[in-house]
Amino acid sequence: MKKLEKSNSLKKINKFIGLTIVVLMVSLIFVSCDILLSETDDDDNGNGDSAPTADEFEPNDERAEAVAIDLDKKYNARISEKTDDDWFKITPAHGSDTYDKVQISVTDVSTDLFIHIELRGADGGILDSHGTDTGGQDLTYTFATPGADYYVRFSGWNSWQSDHSSSGDYSFTVSNLDANDEYAPNHTFETAEESLEYGTSYDGVIVSKYEDDYYKFTNPTSAVWNSYTFTLTDVSDDLYGKFNRYGADESELGSKGADTAGADLTYNFISNENEFYIRVSGWNSWQSDHSSSGSYTLTPVSNGNDDNEPDDTFEEAREITSFPASDPTGTVLTDAANNNNGDYEFFKVTLKGDKKVLWSVDPAASNTELHFRCYDSDETFIDGTLADGGDGETINGFINNLDSTDTFFYIKLGAYVGDNGDYTISFTETDADPE
Repeated sequence: MKKLEKSNSLKKINKFIGLTIVVLMVSLIFVSCDILLSETDDDDNGNGDSAPTADEFEPNDERAEAVAIDLDKKYNARISEKTDDDWFKITPAHGSDTYDKVQISVTDVSTDLFIHIELRGADGGILDSHGTDTGGQDLTYTFATPGADYYVRFSGWNSWQSDHSSSGDYSFTVSNLDANDEYAPNHTFETAEESLEYGTSYDGVIVSKYEDDYYKFTNPTSAVWNSYTFTLTDVSDDLYGKFNRYGADESELGSKGADTAGADLTYNFISNENEFYIRVSGWNSWQSDHSSSGSYTLTPVSNGNDDNEPDDTFEEAREITSFPASDPTGTVLTDAANNNNGDYEFFKVTLKGDKKVLWSVDPAASNTELHFRCYDSDETFIDGTLADGGDGETINGFINNLDSTDTFFYIKLGAYVGDNGDYTISFTETDADPE
């Protein structure tokens, strides 16, 4: 009986000890939880994240607080919380009179940060916006610009491109890529490149679709009609090359553009301008100007005229003094008719006393029409000496000198030019016809 009582007493003691241990363990758990909760409460930023750590550029949360940066220098920054914005100011290395490319490279992006950048103008207006699709992804953005101040706003968005939705560290570098050619700035008439030579190739770049490249050329023979061929080759894949031609007074004289991106372009034209400008730019397949950009190689060629130039006036007339003349050749480069400013061919023909001179003019092209008028030594039109041929027709004429005194007369030859204005003219001499 005593042994049984003793056993029950031990059970009661063991039960008491067990309950005491349980109470102590529960108390310790609550104390531990309280400590943890207290630490979290002290550092909570309202999002359940650890306390934000600001970078050295803060405060730069607004455009007015933007931090000016140096080119080609790496900066380490942080989107400290989801609502944070980082503003920086960029000043390109080149001047405002030329275009170049500026590159913003974002690297070392935290795993949870979807980096987002906005390019802003000097007035704060949004010019472009880019962002990544994956947290921790690097981003490279390149834009063409003249040398003006710009602002960049960095923030964190998410995979749905909702801004102010992520945070974390990142690094960035802004670089001027020096993408323009050696002739820049040549984007206006006033800054046109003048040192180019005919028959030589030159590499150029349309950096921005808004850019024009101007080149100034001089007629190899002053005031003489001349044939030119300008070509664009090695055209980059995105560029629809275009030529515009202007006179010395900057008035437009002609143009030609490519129909396909990356295609070579050839522009043939005739001009007697002593000075003229060629503008190279980029358009598109709808012929909308300033719509594409890229690199190209420009080759200007002067094809000249015939070997008898200048012969476009009475004073410059080719002299025919002996007969038979050995079938002189020549070229009418552009329509010369009705006393316009076309490429007339003048001949000063010796007419001896009591002699008759005959001539015949034959066009090379079957669709070229020739015509001429004759003038005496006083440059007065001689009645009855007008000839007007049809397409490809040979035209003839003659002048009698019934006087025994030697003299001369002029032939003013013109044409409506077809495929070409090449011609052959022949002269013979006989005794004058009696009256």
